[in-house]
Amino acid sequence: MPSPPEGNPSRHVAFAAVAIGTFMSTLDASVVNIALPTLARDFGADLGQVEWVVLSYLLALSALLLNAGRLVDVIGQRRVYTTGLLVFGIASGACALSGSVIPLVIARVVQGVGGAMMNAAGPAILTAAYPPAQRGRVLGLVGLAVSAGLAAGPAVGGFIIGALSWHWIFLPNVPISFVAAFVASRAVPAAALSKERFDVAGSILLGLFLTALMLLLTQVHVWGVWSAKSGALLALSLGLLIAFLIVEKRVRAPVIDLGLFRNRLFTGSAAAGFLVFVTLGAVNLVMPFYLTRALGLSTTEMGLVLTSLPVVLAVVSPFSGWLSDRLHSTRGIASTGAILAAVVLVLLRFAVHDAVADAVTVAALLGGLGLAIGTFQSPNNSAVMGSVRAERLGTAGGLLASMRVTGLLVGNAVGGAAFLAASGGSTAPAAAAKGLALSSLVGAATGLLAATASLARGPSAARPST
Repeated sequence: MPSPPEGNPSRHVAFAAVAIGTFMSTLDASVVNIALPTLARDFGADLGQVEWVVLSYLLALSALLLNAGRLVDVIGQRRVYTTGLLVFGIASGACALSGSVIPLVIARVVQGVGGAMMNAAGPAILTAAYPPAQRGRVLGLVGLAVSAGLAAGPAVGGFIIGALSWHWIFLPNVPISFVAAFVASRAVPAAALSKERFDVAGSILLGLFLTALMLLLTQVHVWGVWSAKSGALLALSLGLLIAFLIVEKRVRAPVIDLGLFRNRLFTGSAAAGFLVFVTLGAVNLVMPFYLTRALGLSTTEMGLVLTSLPVVLAVVSPFSGWLSDRLHSTRGIASTGAILAAVVLVLLRFAVHDAVADAVTVAALLGGLGLAIGTFQSPNNSAVMGSVRAERLGTAGGLLASMRVTGLLVGNAVGGAAFLAASGGSTAPAAAAKGLALSSLVGAATGLLAATASLARGPSAARPST
């Protein structure tokens, strides 16, 4: 497996701080999912209440990623990243001390604030620290940290909850966050404050728009696509988006520099990244229903099958980043990954049709999807981060993370709707097979769209200097 590039030791220390923060935040997200039944029992709450322990973090994270990215550009990478680590650590302690659902949800919102700052600043720190010839490799290694956190979450969470209690899934974050913040404060260079002002009005409107949009995407399966609640929230989201765009055109230093989207490389790569995560989201939410209803797997067996995707992704991401640096090709490798994702999901559609697939086949195909996403992600991230000026690295980093989260949620909503339409709401094995088959085709279609966007965006170039 590729190792961190040689060079200035301080940049490697900065890499370690970013990797630790990335692993911690993704591990925390995946660990909480497995704790939900325990939380419901301990708090005497139903699933509809405790699911907000997950949703509150996700909503805060997604709503603030772009704002956090802009903050990086205004006050500097070190200030935002170290503050994010400290906020995340303090909120983790508050989570561990919570005695009911409401305080835990509030603490998770604060965790999301810290997570947004960390996720937006991390790619900017590494892009600034390492030369373009090593960018893909370094971002790929961070992808390994993401995948490792996702893969380890269920196993680590199950062990901790079984051996100790759910409180301990949060407590380790406290010392880790403070140590990582100290390391980052020493390794990441301080930046002078930008002369540009932070766009408060635009920031508020953007946060409200993304909150409304994410809430719609997470609740549409509960309310129904054509319900009054869904329609009202959609109208509110569109109104907030229009207001945000009007404000952004009138301010001198907007939250999002809309001029970035005139850059074909930036726009195409960002669109491809969004669509690839729609592809992944189309099947990752509904896959557990197929595994339990059609194949009758236990929770432990299901966890083993699902782990194949992040494990393969963790292995492939650093290598694809290294290969893109070596071959000086981000477009070709990323596009190959997107096409491979579409092919794998077409194969999955035929494998699960009428519930004929066994667990080994499904695990192998999920591993293939991990191979595809890993092949795509590192080169594409490198293209996005390399296409902007140094003073816009925070915005680019925030956009990368935002596209990932939003893409997954859109994929979950679309894939879930396809699953329900094909299965007819039945829990029979054949119905689950038909549901996953249609969700897989939806994912394959968006994978082809991602490949088209990646191919159309043009070859990578040196980062603009002005």
